[in-house]
Amino acid sequence: MGTYGYISIIAMLCYGFLLLMFLTAKKNKIINSFLVVLLGLLFWTGGSAFMRAQFWPGCEFWYQVSLLGILLLPYAYYRFILAFGGVRNGSVGRIYLVTMLICFWVNAQFGVFLESPKMIEKRGGQTFVYEINPSIIVFFIPAGLFLIHLFVILVRICKENPTMKVQYEPVMMGVLALFFGNAFLGIPFFSGFPIDILSGVVNVFLLFYALIRRRLFRLQMLASPSLCYGVGFLFSVLVFLNIMPFLQKILHMQPDNNITMYTLVFAIAFLITYAIFTYLWKLLIRSVFVREENHQAEKLRKFNSAISKTLDLQEILDRTIRVMKELMDVGNIYICMQKAPGEAYCGVASDQPLNDLAFSLEEENPMIQWLKDHEEPLVYRDFRYSVEYKSMWEEEKHHLDKKHTRYCAGLKDGDTLAGVILITADSGKKRLVYDEVELISNITSVASIAIKNARMYEKACIEARTDEMTGLLNRKYFHEVLHEEFEKNKDGSLALALINVDDFKLYNQLYGLKEGDLCLQHIAKIIQSSVGENGYAARYGGKEYAVLLPGYDLFSARNLVESIEKQISVMNNCRTDMKLKAITVSVGISAAPYAAKNVKELMENVDLAVYHVKHSGKNGIQVFDTMFRNANKNIVSTNRAHIYQEYESTIYALTAAIDAKDHYTFSHSTNVAYYATALATALGMNEDMVEIIRQAALLHDVGKIGIPEYVLNKADKLTDDEYETIKGHVESSIDIIRHLPSLDYVIPAVIGHHERYDGKGYPRRIAGEDIPLTARILCVADSFDAMTSKRCYKKAFPLNVAREKLLQDAGKQFDPDLVYKFVECLDNGTITLVKAEES
Repeated sequence: MGTYGYISIIAMLCYGFLLLMFLTAKKNKIINSFLVVLLGLLFWTGGSAFMRAQFWPGCEFWYQVSLLGILLLPYAYYRFILAFGGVRNGSVGRIYLVTMLICFWVNAQFGVFLESPKMIEKRGGQTFVYEINPSIIVFFIPAGLFLIHLFVILVRICKENPTMKVQYEPVMMGVLALFFGNAFLGIPFFSGFPIDILSGVVNVFLLFYALIRRRLFRLQMLASPSLCYGVGFLFSVLVFLNIMPFLQKILHMQPDNNITMYTLVFAIAFLITYAIFTYLWKLLIRSVFVREENHQAEKLRKFNSAISKTLDLQEILDRTIRVMKELMDVGNIYICMQKAPGEAYCGVASDQPLNDLAFSLEEENPMIQWLKDHEEPLVYRDFRYSVEYKSMWEEEKHHLDKKHTRYCAGLKDGDTLAGVILITADSGKKRLVYDEVELISNITSVASIAIKNARMYEKACIEARTDEMTGLLNRKYFHEVLHEEFEKNKDGSLALALINVDDFKLYNQLYGLKEGDLCLQHIAKIIQSSVGENGYAARYGGKEYAVLLPGYDLFSARNLVESIEKQISVMNNCRTDMKLKAITVSVGISAAPYAAKNVKELMENVDLAVYHVKHSGKNGIQVFDTMFRNANKNIVSTNRAHIYQEYESTIYALTAAIDAKDHYTFSHSTNVAYYATALATALGMNEDMVEIIRQAALLHDVGKIGIPEYVLNKADKLTDDEYETIKGHVESSIDIIRHLPSLDYVIPAVIGHHERYDGKGYPRRIAGEDIPLTARILCVADSFDAMTSKRCYKKAFPLNVAREKLLQDAGKQFDPDLVYKFVECLDNGTITLVKAEES
């Protein structure tokens, strides 16, 4: 058969191998057009090889097959190049196809353009000689014009999309290889050598590389079972044709002597060869491709499982970087995230802790815009040929080139680009592995979903923690932060300020609710910008703000609050329509551990400070800490002698109403006021708290006005209904006091004076230090007076008996610390027993 025939068979087998591969691939327009190219080349080389081997049905038939393949190749390349560039087939291609088929039919019938070659016997073998006539130009003119048209289309595609110029490079190199391979046939040096067949093989493998580079074909498809069997068969045919003469010589067998034995032996030999090559191919593919693919699949499975179980954004980014480093041979990996629409993408994570993250990509960056418009990752080397790259600033190009950028992938949150992954290569690594692009795409798609979930969770958490109108922390979350910071700052200082807007209801009436909302938002911005990262700001109530300052002492906290107060007072000065009501605030400040032992006490103290400012004329700042005020003359002390005088008439009016109905209740309230204020003084509480406790003691049973006298004065045991009626006096007291805004600061003490330290009291069944300190003091004083006073249903207990009962119930009904202090005061004479009045 000669060298030419064997080379033709090898080329044919290669084409058949590629044809089998692509028959197993997922079909699309480009793959289908490549299959047409392969069929054309297979017709050409197969027909030529079988013609020279003189296979059945004869040389004439295989010559026509080879000629048909050659004539159809330009059309096949036309379809492939247009599909590769995303251009629809035009009518010119169909005209050429019809023209070539007509010319082929005419030539097959009459041989007018190119006659069949004549076989000539020569020493050493046979050769085929073609007689070239001028009429062959009928084949060349349409083909030449068609190829020129194809070249024009190719130039237009590359001009419209410069990125395609890079993609077409291997395609054009393949076409040139095919062209020069056929052109070299006229050079004597290549006489008798199948340069045209070899150029066809080079051409088709360059096209194959272009498809892999375009990510239209995965090398892992080589492991498909049908391809393994097909490859085994092709290689078996090739090898068997070469070993058949040796088998005949070794076995001394000829087909004419014993056809049955000859067929059986050679069939067995072929099957053995086929089994060996199929097994070797499977072994090779599993070792090279399948094992690596299984490794990647396992890593991706673990990655998917890990990030699906977390809503921590930083953990998701770290795991994404880690899996990329494990599965790809790359340099550094950077992740840039956008905090809000319109902002730049700033570096937030990297594979190396010491990598510089102080860089950003602006949203207007052409590369960012490209990632927004495309789903697949960007190959930076290809991107350099695009129009988008040319429109980038030189500084941006330099920055990306300096990092040796290799890939750039987007992390999408729906239709928005939430983040960008930059993957770099070491300066010496120029090779691109195009399977990596699909791997990056798989990783980023999973990471994008996880990031979207994490952001939704983060958004839900922020919405649950912040006030919708002002953007500050809401009251519920502020209490959580307050408790956390109190625990963290037990050995330090923790300042708390409460900012209450004065007469805000009047402001709304003057300017409307919309302006009122804008006012609250403006105040919130002032507070937030003043506090910054040094503390926490919250909207504590409708017109009230809380500021928590870890590490701040009272001096620093007051200075900050004064700055806030000044900014609020002048915030509407530039508006002429806001002169009717200037915005002022009443502020209370307290700090732990100076003035509070726990969170509850800290809140009560700062709340009380605000009330004092309100009742002193508003528009002021009050620091709650007696020792601090006495030690520092620079802080102006407010004379409170007059503060409670305006309430005295109201308090005595209510107590007089109680006295008119039940004289015992009036005297009892007076006694409780004495015991409670004496205990508060012994505890070192300031004069403000002592006064609050006195007023709460006088009013704590005011709700008994609504209880029938027969129940109040009943000597026998109360029924369950009557007892429930008695218990209702707490809520009744609150209902009365609630309608007196000037006295509402006594409510915490009044509502909790029947709560028990063990949580078994009423009405709220709260326990321990959740009960306000003022209420715990009233509880001790109220119970002691109840035990030592004579009532219609019992005698008065002696002092020593009452004393022992207090100690017995310490930790149960009473705060043990308060009981021990109260007993101590009884023992040293600080508190004396009030003598009962004779009825």
